[in-house]
Amino acid sequence: MELEAKNLGTPDDARSFEHGSLSLVAVGGATIGLASFLPGWRWSADMKPIAGTDSCQVEHTGYVISGRLRVRTDDGREMTFGPGDAHAVPAGHDAWVEGSEPCVIVDFAAPPAAGLRGTTCPCGVMFQIRDGADVEHLVDAVRQHAAGSHGHEVTREHVLAEIG
Repeated sequence: MELEAKNLGTPDDARSFEHGSLSLVAVGGATIGLASFLPGWRWSADMKPIAGTDSCQVEHTGYVISGRLRVRTDDGREMTFGPGDAHAVPAGHDAWVEGSEPCVIVDFAAPPAAGLRGTTCPCGVMFQIRDGADVEHLVDAVRQHAAGSHGHEVTREHVLAEIG
């Protein structure tokens, strides 16, 4: 691991959507995000059309700076996170801002597990393969997802650069 720092004020990637924004930096083999969700933001309303899945299929480990976020897992468990709460959320959930204050969260995405390589689409869908597997299957899956779910082309070179 290298000594490295990046500022979320000048992110590697920034995305905005109707009720919020997300800034991302890649550092130390992990991706760290700063999410700001405005009152009225709900994953199933704001992100589902982008992700193309019925619920968020990304695991989250994060820390709430301000505001409140309510999460409901696909199996019906619910929890609200508020300022100062560190949290873990499994894949398969919906989430929404509670109250009239924006919810600001730092999200920590760990590198892929040992023996896996992969990339994450800007919508949050993660693609992984085992080391030694045919990389072209991963490339095809990412490209098909981007074209079918988001209507844009992703080059083979871009996917290969993302997975290293």
